[in-house]
Amino acid sequence: MSEGVREQIGFIAPIEGLRGVAVAWVVAFHYFVVRSQAFPQDPWVAAVLGSTPATVVVGNGYLGVDLFFLITGFLLTLQWFRHAQQGLPAPATREFYLRRAWRILPAYYVQLIILFLICIPLLRDLTHWKTDLAYYLVNLSAHVMMMHYLTPLTSTSVGLNGALWTLALEAQWYLLLPLLAPIFVRAPRGSAVVLLALAVAWRWLAQYGMQPLVDAYVTMSVVWSLPESKIRQLLGTQLPAYLGHFGAGMLCGFYWLQWRGRSPGSTAGPAWMAAALAALGVLYSMHAPGGVRLGDLTWVLIPLAMGVAMLALVSSGAGPARPLLANRPLQFLGRISYSVYLYHLPVLLLWNKFSPVSGWASLPLYAAIVVAVGYASWRFVEAPYLQSGRLQDKVKSAAAA
Repeated sequence: MSEGVREQIGFIAPIEGLRGVAVAWVVAFHYFVVRSQAFPQDPWVAAVLGSTPATVVVGNGYLGVDLFFLITGFLLTLQWFRHAQQGLPAPATREFYLRRAWRILPAYYVQLIILFLICIPLLRDLTHWKTDLAYYLVNLSAHVMMMHYLTPLTSTSVGLNGALWTLALEAQWYLLLPLLAPIFVRAPRGSAVVLLALAVAWRWLAQYGMQPLVDAYVTMSVVWSLPESKIRQLLGTQLPAYLGHFGAGMLCGFYWLQWRGRSPGSTAGPAWMAAALAALGVLYSMHAPGGVRLGDLTWVLIPLAMGVAMLALVSSGAGPARPLLANRPLQFLGRISYSVYLYHLPVLLLWNKFSPVSGWASLPLYAAIVVAVGYASWRFVEAPYLQSGRLQDKVKSAAAA
């Protein structure tokens, strides 16, 4: 198995920290939304609603998903850029697929077992398995194949772990990447523009076109009486709608690798931080009351602003970014972010149903449980498989030497 990103490029501490930021943002968002529906008297919910900046930041925490997509685009194409720099053949497609499967599937499948065999009975009682057996079996099959975000029937992950939709998009992107990466290496800027244009076109079609497909989805979901607006929302959040995000991340990776190792000038650090702050200011403004609006194209500012901020924060010379993103707590959270993401929503639903704790203690205790569950999944499921994959790399490298 060929070496992965970390073996070829090295550990990028600010990216690990950004993973921590992304997952914390998503967890805070879901706590705010789900808790406000079940326990509107929660003081943390009231505190967020009582502050406009907090409402803007926490209430738009779904943007942590956008950040995850940019990070994926940034990291995974680095192998192709590095091989091109060194005049080597492109990474082997089969081995790339194997590494990705080795990385994400073990923890994902363990989570599915827990979701279907433990969470469903606890949250919906056993009678649902009898009355809705076909529904659950179809959902289980779709989730095993990571095709659950293709239909309204399976897109919500049985209403208990809707966050899994992003993993379906990630898996689809992995399938496409070995085909797109060589093109991107030859023309990174043009390729990023094309991906963004495709995303713009898809989102417009999802909102105003594709009527035959919309009608087919409406018919498919007639039992649930889903309106056309919900169907279009599903279409508007499928993989083509996020190609611009992945393209922005890939372009950031290209520039980062080009600039990596260069000795920064005395003003480089402050300039990078100024660029990051300006980009984050744009991101905040477009979600704040009376903020920046570009009509149907307002969303384009998200990958552009996030891309600038990410590149600025991970580039050499951005000295102040290191204590912000490379501190130990955020690095730890970034390391276990995948498992935290897998479990945070089911744990929240279980917390709402069974926990006697309320008041200010609710959020800290819930967060501690989510981190503990995430760490356990990372320690006993993710890490052994990752270590096994790296050991295979070392053995093959030694044999080839």
